[in-house]
Amino acid sequence: MRRLYPVVAIIATVILCGCAGTMNSVSALLSGGPWWTAAQAGNLSERARSLEARGELPMALDHWRLVGRIAVDPAAAVREISRLESKIAEAVHAHHQNGMVELKNNQPAAARNHFLAALRLDPTFRPALIQINARFSPFPLAVHLSAPGDQPVTVAKAVFGDEEKAFLVAWFNDLPVDQALKPGTLLILPKLEKRPTKKVRKKKPLNQLAQSNRLLAENDLDGALALAVQANPNDPEVQVLIHTIHLQQATAQIVSGLLEAARSSLAMVPDGFTGKDAAEEALQAALQRRQTALVLANARDYFDKGEYQQSLARLERLLEETPDSMDARDLATEARYRLALDHFDHKRFLEARKVLEKADEGHQASMTLNETVRTRLASLAQIHYRNGVKHFINEDLKSAIDEWETALAYDPNHDNARENIDNARRLMQKIETLP
Repeated sequence: MRRLYPVVAIIATVILCGCAGTMNSVSALLSGGPWWTAAQAGNLSERARSLEARGELPMALDHWRLVGRIAVDPAAAVREISRLESKIAEAVHAHHQNGMVELKNNQPAAARNHFLAALRLDPTFRPALIQINARFSPFPLAVHLSAPGDQPVTVAKAVFGDEEKAFLVAWFNDLPVDQALKPGTLLILPKLEKRPTKKVRKKKPLNQLAQSNRLLAENDLDGALALAVQANPNDPEVQVLIHTIHLQQATAQIVSGLLEAARSSLAMVPDGFTGKDAAEEALQAALQRRQTALVLANARDYFDKGEYQQSLARLERLLEETPDSMDARDLATEARYRLALDHFDHKRFLEARKVLEKADEGHQASMTLNETVRTRLASLAQIHYRNGVKHFINEDLKSAIDEWETALAYDPNHDNARENIDNARRLMQKIETLP
């Protein structure tokens, strides 16, 4: 009995830690330790489903990952992991988009709740983190996009005018001080108050190009663009600067979910310009996610109204484009079952069989209904077969053939009906040739 105490203590700890505040510690508990065995996979699976039902999606995902490591057959766990990852990703993007809408509507408190909800599901989701840090931080922050060849030292010099402030760039973004940055990397930086300068003598005012570059370094994209377009349009430096500003605008708009605005900004950047291809790929991926969410929502509306044929048609088209969408696949499985069941209830057995030809073999209700439909069709086929025999005895060959063809439609494996049709047709041909 004493040997069971550690196992009991561990299970009790997992149950008591089912809240968001202890998510990190529970994840560590699940991923570590040698005490998990395949025998516990069933209990952990039930626990994962219970957590998902309560909305604790990250915790449920951690449980399924553990099941995948210890189960004898991890296939079911792998499917659940993929489904939950997709579900979490869609929920995160939905919260982020709703937060941006609330910001547009001047509802910062509601926007903050959506961003925090996104981060609760995925603490690494950078767009929401940027909004929280930039808009709701106790001290002002700004967002900066790195340029080719940038390091924290060069960013500090460009933003703060002081290379020695490179430690701020590194600290706020969890980077080594000598980290080489990819072009277009989003950085969170503090807005430092400028030191008062001694007015020894008036400096010559900056030209428009220099002022625009300064505003760009401060992440004031609109101000930088307003000045850049007033400069000499034939100057190659001006052209590169304008293209860079449009590209950075598009990148920021994609992150914020303003996809149509991002498309317009990218249209202002010539093909082949460094960074445009990557921005276009990011835009297309964001558009695809949005379109998938819209089609899925539309299919759910039809499903909820009981219009299963309409729902299934939309889901099948969606799965052709995004075959990895687990939510679409699960809803299509249920819609197909409901549609087949409706056909069966209205005695449209052939239609029910046709719908169930694409049924998921792992969906038990569909497999049971499919067997019931085939049994009913086999019974009807036998009735029509016997009717055909009666017509044949009464020398009504045409009616006999009609009945046997109906029997074959209901049961394509009815060999007697097929054979009798051939015999009846040969007999009809002989009769027709008689003088």
